Parts: sequence; structure tokens; C-alpha cells
Amino acid sequence: HLYLVQEARKQVRFLYIFVVEEEGSAISFVDRYAMVKAGCQGLEGVEVLPSGRYMISQMTFPEYFQKEEKDMQDQAILPSQDIGLFGEAIAPTLGITKRFVGEEPFDKVTRQYNDAMKQLLPDYGVELVEIPRKEASDGHPINATQVREWIKVGAWEKCKAYLPDSTMAYLREHDVFK
Repeated sequence: HLYLVQEARKQVRFLYIFVVEEEGSAISFVDRYAMVKAGCQGLEGVEVLPSGRYMISQMTFPEYFQKEEKDMQDQAILPSQDIGLFGEAIAPTLGITKRFVGEEPFDKVTRQYNDAMKQLLPDYGVELVEIPRKEASDGHPINATQVREWIKVGAWEKCKAYLPDSTMAYLREHDVFK
């Protein structure tokens, strides 16, 4: 994610980073937020914020939190409520004209969300910019699911090529996957 922040920041004067506040992933919001804040510390023109209840939440986009369920990856999703709230309320309030996402080759639900934003956000005056997925030094695309598996089995050496130092330090210090 730090790579995405750095690439996005090259394209705008000021960048908001919204950390999904909804619980339901392998790592708690408190831990995710702390890691993003630590990773972005010292970056000029970047502000890290919680996403709140109206961005990628159970209320606005429940499918996002069901994507691990059986057959969910094969379902068509319709995230127009989430995108509409962003386009109508959040973007104009904060002066956002570009929304950045990472390319998603693995997760079909997230890929559909990105595609829907490409189609719908221009109606609100917001351009969606999809940043190509970074490859690790071993040539493989960085994949959070793989990294979580390595952490669970204590394969910290493999994680080094995939995670920033600040994230590695936080995960080890706070034993996030206990």
C-alpha cells in the first residue's frame, strides 16, 4: 500500500488516504490504521483518515466483506450506493477530483468495484486512476493474502520483499496474528 500512496502522491498536490474502518478483515482497524499512519509518516501532502460509515462499509458495500465466502468471487456486484455516496458527498466536500486504486488481478469482487468506479465516478467529476500492482524483488506481484499466510507461519524473511520496514516492525511488535 505504501507504493500506491507514493505513486498517487506524484500525481496530486494533496492526498487523502482512507483506511477502511469496518471490522471484518484479518487485521483490526486499529492495527491497520496504525500501520498506515506509520508508513505515511514524513510524507508531505498526505493525510490518513478513517473511512467512516459511508465508505466501503457493511452499510454501503456489504459484498466487499463477504468476498471470502464460497462462490462470492463468482457473483456480480453492484457497488453503486458506495460510489454514489463518495461522488455526491465525500469528493466534493474534500475537493477530491481523482481517486486512486491499485490494480486487482486476484480478487474479482475488488476488480468489479474498480471497474464500476471507472464507469461511475466521471459522472461526479472524479477520475479513477488505477495504479499497476507492484512486483516484489522476486518478480511476483505483491499479494496481501500470501503475506498473511507467511506471517501466520512465521515466515518473516519471505515478507521482507513485500512489506515496508514500518509494517514489519509493527506486526512483530504487536503480534497482530496471535
